[in-house]
Amino acid sequence: MIYNGFDFAPWFDTRLVTRSLLPEYEIATRDVPGQPGSRFMRAELKPLTIDVAAAWRARPADDMAALRRLMASRLLCLKEAELWLDDERHLGLRYMAVLTSPGALDTLWHTGEATLTFTAYDPVAYGAEGRATVSGTSGVQVGGTFRTYPTVTVRPGGSTSALRLTNMGTGEFVQIDKAVTASSAVVIDMAAPQATVDGSPAPVTFESDFFPLEPGANSLKLSSGTATVQWTERYVG
Repeated sequence: MIYNGFDFAPWFDTRLVTRSLLPEYEIATRDVPGQPGSRFMRAELKPLTIDVAAAWRARPADDMAALRRLMASRLLCLKEAELWLDDERHLGLRYMAVLTSPGALDTLWHTGEATLTFTAYDPVAYGAEGRATVSGTSGVQVGGTFRTYPTVTVRPGGSTSALRLTNMGTGEFVQIDKAVTASSAVVIDMAAPQATVDGSPAPVTFESDFFPLEPGANSLKLSSGTATVQWTERYVG
């Protein structure tokens, strides 16, 4: 296990990991007058709880009190940090997680164990980085098993009063409602969501919808110039 950049393998055996196959859902509904029951509105993923069984790899002669202090200092992290689990490290997958319960490490014996409970408030794992170039209408192939929100860096083809990036599969688009030139540095951050021109926030039209890329084939159309699309593959389960 690697947490917050620290590899615990020399001190702990952390190969036993327990978590649900899928995150639980939060279902939103609303009552409809004159109809029985309620109407489904949307579903959102709840945080994912991950239990890691940590067993000491200490020797009988080791100072367990000193080791406990060392491990406590490495486990303490008051923010989300990358969590690489032993059962998925070979896949290049990690979570952004917080240690929410450190368990009760046995400090008397070198064979002590504890269950470390992490919470991934974003319950979808992160995978490899992806990149593609878009000019005109271009296909973008995305790996993973869950949608991802890319960052798009655009170099306009010349002076234009507006710039539009369209997802041809869904019809969603982001249109920057600002004049740009060939030297303008345009960035569309779909996750933020925000567009900038030369580092300053840029207005988008009311109809604009910052959209994700889905796993598999995507088709994007850029109204002017060339764009570099960057994303992180996401994996559920």
